[in-house]
Amino acid sequence: MIRALELQDFAIVDALRLELDKGFNVLSGETGAGKSILIDALALLLGGKADPNVIRSGSEEALVQAEFQLMFPHLPQINSLSRRLKTSGRPAARVDGEIVKLSELSDIGQTLISIYGQHAAQTLMSASEQRKCLDNALDAKGFKLLQSYKEGYQSCQSLQKELAHLQQSSRERAQRLDMINFQLEEIRLAKLKPGEDLKLKERAESLRYAERITQASGQALELLSESDKSAISQIAEAVRQLENAARYQKELETLAQEIENAMHSLEASSEALASFLQDFEIVPGELEQLERRLSKIDKLKAKYGEDIEAILDYAESIEKEQLNLDGADDKIAHLQEEVFRQEQKLEGLARELSQARTKLAQELSLKVSQELRPLGMKHARFEILVSSLDSFGPHGKDQIQFLFSANLGEALGPLNAIASGGELSRVMLALNVVTASDAPSLAFDEVDAGIGGQTALAVGRLLQRLAENKQILVVTHLAQVAAYANSHFYVEKLEQEGRTFTRIRKLNHREREHELARMLSGYVTESSLAHARELLTESLVVLSES
Repeated sequence: MIRALELQDFAIVDALRLELDKGFNVLSGETGAGKSILIDALALLLGGKADPNVIRSGSEEALVQAEFQLMFPHLPQINSLSRRLKTSGRPAARVDGEIVKLSELSDIGQTLISIYGQHAAQTLMSASEQRKCLDNALDAKGFKLLQSYKEGYQSCQSLQKELAHLQQSSRERAQRLDMINFQLEEIRLAKLKPGEDLKLKERAESLRYAERITQASGQALELLSESDKSAISQIAEAVRQLENAARYQKELETLAQEIENAMHSLEASSEALASFLQDFEIVPGELEQLERRLSKIDKLKAKYGEDIEAILDYAESIEKEQLNLDGADDKIAHLQEEVFRQEQKLEGLARELSQARTKLAQELSLKVSQELRPLGMKHARFEILVSSLDSFGPHGKDQIQFLFSANLGEALGPLNAIASGGELSRVMLALNVVTASDAPSLAFDEVDAGIGGQTALAVGRLLQRLAENKQILVVTHLAQVAAYANSHFYVEKLEQEGRTFTRIRKLNHREREHELARMLSGYVTESSLAHARELLTESLVVLSES
């Protein structure tokens, strides 16, 4: 249970610590005093949206923290939950002082606290909420069945989407396959080789300037070795002259040798040049052939890649795509079989889930109808109708509808169409009692709206009965409800030095009489005090009998 709730700089609260008791705790006070602030704070501990506007004006951060005293061994051993909100930066969530993700805080918080807001009854108007309400009451076997169905449904949906995509794109797939086949054939026929284009360009360049090449090379060869006064013959003469002189001057031998070596190099170069001219053939039509080949390669580059390597890589990639596209028909057939198998399995799960829901719906219908009678609706009937849908949905093949009749002789009709606000509140309370959350602490924020008189007394008795096994925290404006509480807290708004503060204090017996009197008539009179004492006496009698 919640042992204490602490707030700092939250809304109009500067600093507050509320120590709660086990059993039935009630909060009352003037309108606008901030009674629902505590419920809002608890909602934050259950992962509710953090609005920076709740940080008290003039402060940079707010703190909400709950301390727990666990009474049940099956629950996690948690001592505290907290959230710190900041005007700048991310809020921090903690469990027992350690920072956790908001989802972790929410998961843990919901095992410890359940909140029923002042508009909770209105959620019963929604078909999805009605289905959720029934499913939340499933036992462990039913819950596991629901989870299995949801997982199967998601898996089946994924397969159906994949199958539909393949089937819908069959024309596009055929067109793509034709294009790939054409492109692969075009690239294969080209018989490209890596680096081929560079060699072809070099050869074409030499063929374009063949005449200049042969003329210049021939002249160079003649100057080197073939003319009467060729460079080599001139150098050979220079060597002879130096060798003659070296007989008289030894140091000239070295120069003669170096020049002779240079002459041998020139002779080798001359021979290489002669060989080049001999081998340099110009085949008629070769240039045109090369240019056609290069033109074809350039066209392929424009289509498939910036060079031959890129073209070959592209061919490899579309070849893989071709294999996938060729196998699409087989994949479609396989997916159709798998979808059929999944749907058969889903059909079985949906049938079992429907049976579990129908059985639970019958039990809840009877129990809720019984709980409504002491709430001033002795002829009321409540029924949960489970009907079949034609197709699978994310939660099964069932349509869940809450039916209701408030008066004797009236036919059942949809709850959201015929129930008044007060009737909705009572149905909600009856459902809460029958399908009470496993959480040890339940918080109700003015869920008794729209009722009064004897009905309000019945609501108080109902909440007191619920408090036999749970810690109950109720924000109420009805004295008839508050009278049944084990502990009564008064919420008041004070002003000091130009600031507004909210304070909460636990009332003693005399203070409680006065607060109930105020709640009954708006102000305290002898008559309202007498009525308040009667309420307290009656509640004590009921409590002693229970």
